[in-house]
Amino acid sequence: MSNRYRNPFKIRATEKLETENNFLKMYSPYILDELLEKNTDGKLWNNILFIRSSPGAGKTSILKIFEPYSLLTLSNNKSAAYYKEILDYLKKLDIIDNSGKIYLIGVYISCARNYEVIEDLDVSEGEKKNMFFALINSRVILSTLRSILNLYPTLTLDDISINASPFDYSFLDLQFPISGTELFSWAAEIERNVFRAIDSFLPIKNRINGHNELFAFSLMQPSNLFLQGNPYQGKVLFMFDDAHKLNKSQREFLIRYLTIQRSANNIWIAERLDAFDVERNLGSFIKRDYDEINLEEVWQGTNKFKTIVANIADKRAMMSSENVTSFQDFLEDHLKEINFEEKFISSFKKSEEKINSMVSLGPKFEQWIAYFNNYSQQLTSYDKLILAKQIEIIIARTIGKAQLAFDFPLIEEELKQKLGGEILSAAILFASIENKIPYYYGFENLVKLSSNNIEQFLSFAGDLYEIMLSRKISDKNISLDASEQEKLLRKIADSKWNEQIRLLPYSDIVLKFLNNLSVFFQKETYKPNAPYAPGVTGFSIKENKENKLIENEHWKEDKVFLPLVNVISTCLAYNILEKRITKQGKENQQWTIYYLNRWICLRYNLPFSYGGFRHRYPSELLKWTK
Repeated sequence: MSNRYRNPFKIRATEKLETENNFLKMYSPYILDELLEKNTDGKLWNNILFIRSSPGAGKTSILKIFEPYSLLTLSNNKSAAYYKEILDYLKKLDIIDNSGKIYLIGVYISCARNYEVIEDLDVSEGEKKNMFFALINSRVILSTLRSILNLYPTLTLDDISINASPFDYSFLDLQFPISGTELFSWAAEIERNVFRAIDSFLPIKNRINGHNELFAFSLMQPSNLFLQGNPYQGKVLFMFDDAHKLNKSQREFLIRYLTIQRSANNIWIAERLDAFDVERNLGSFIKRDYDEINLEEVWQGTNKFKTIVANIADKRAMMSSENVTSFQDFLEDHLKEINFEEKFISSFKKSEEKINSMVSLGPKFEQWIAYFNNYSQQLTSYDKLILAKQIEIIIARTIGKAQLAFDFPLIEEELKQKLGGEILSAAILFASIENKIPYYYGFENLVKLSSNNIEQFLSFAGDLYEIMLSRKISDKNISLDASEQEKLLRKIADSKWNEQIRLLPYSDIVLKFLNNLSVFFQKETYKPNAPYAPGVTGFSIKENKENKLIENEHWKEDKVFLPLVNVISTCLAYNILEKRITKQGKENQQWTIYYLNRWICLRYNLPFSYGGFRHRYPSELLKWTK
């Protein structure tokens, strides 16, 4: 089987890659930077770590690198140049040494495997909990034994023994030391009993002996493991993936138990961000008994995400069977101004007339207009247009302030000080959208468009790369200019919008809300004075204290606002809204800001910037769901 793909950008989920080699060749080790920081701070090992993000940000990829097959592949190819970076990271994490010896048993446990159906059984809540714990215990034991065999292919279950203290596990019908074969059979029988109950359509008459403790983690700890009679020297890492797929009560049971125990086990839990309920019912455990990595959050406001996706793009392009071995190089990051010369000139003339008409207001703007008329003569058609748009915005802001004192002209230096910065950004946006000049193009914008989500980056990059491949086959110029990029990106954004109807719960009211919200953002963004330059792409929810029957009553608990709660919960869970925290106003009051995912900004001609947001009352937002 070939280890290359026609379009490697189209390969999304890590489990779809045919071999560990291919997965590792496409892997960006920079996604592990946050783990390095935790390790340096002494918070990575002997701890509970949550890895959280919206769908597609790379949670499963982080876990997969620590699975036995990945570690073995790296160890067996330690001299390969394309694995050097990943190996360097793993060495810093004390997982592999220079000789290639592995010091970690990575145990992967999926939470998407029948756990939630236990809640449908005709048994008491206590029995459901005990059955859930029994299933977790059995699968942790079985997965650990399988991982040992995968990591050490020459071993058999009989070569493994577990020698725990009989006193610590006196509640189990096990005799220690116990062989891997005996323990595997014991755990497998527990799993089978639970499955029989799950598969039964009849009430359970013979109660299953569940477990009221999660003992498997301590049972399978390194100090209890012996391989061919020798004590195991290394770490065991228990990795739970897709924890958000557990039933709500199951997730609470699992996390509460683990955090209360405060054991020295290595337990990582990967899950999607949950709306409004960041630390669901954990109360005092927040930031005390476990640590957390929120992938999108740690990438916000940094170049980390750009570094990761640039690395991924380079590696994926190198894996193409069509020999288009670069991606960024064929994405043009500049306008071919000659193609838009007529638009520049036409739009500039309109702005010029508007600015010069300010003379009728008196001498207030005379020096500004003289500067504009003189300086613009030295510029290209495009730069003339952008200068004119900036001055339009500045004049609109000035007029919008207190009554003008016409006997005191504004000096040229004041205008120069206002040019640039956020006003320049707004001017470029205004000029581009008004005149249908490309605005969304280049690798930098593609990174912004991806909203710190790797899968979203691949969805856009994959279609762009497909055009490059088609041109290569046709012996055409591979590069995509600004117009071609924007046209394709808009097409993808429109397609994603149409897909939401079948993908989202409450899709009818969610899409109504998003459309009304985005139209509101447009109106705020394209005001002549650009008050929130370069534009508005987010909102905060401001509590309305008027007409409240109970002083501390929160709108989220009011049934009237249930549609709004459902909408925002869905948008967060499905990566439609991004949540960020900012401080603003009196005594740096903290606000939670909900920003549109950048592909929606593209669809509604909004900028990719953050910072521009508006406060809205729940009652105002609720109207947008109708």
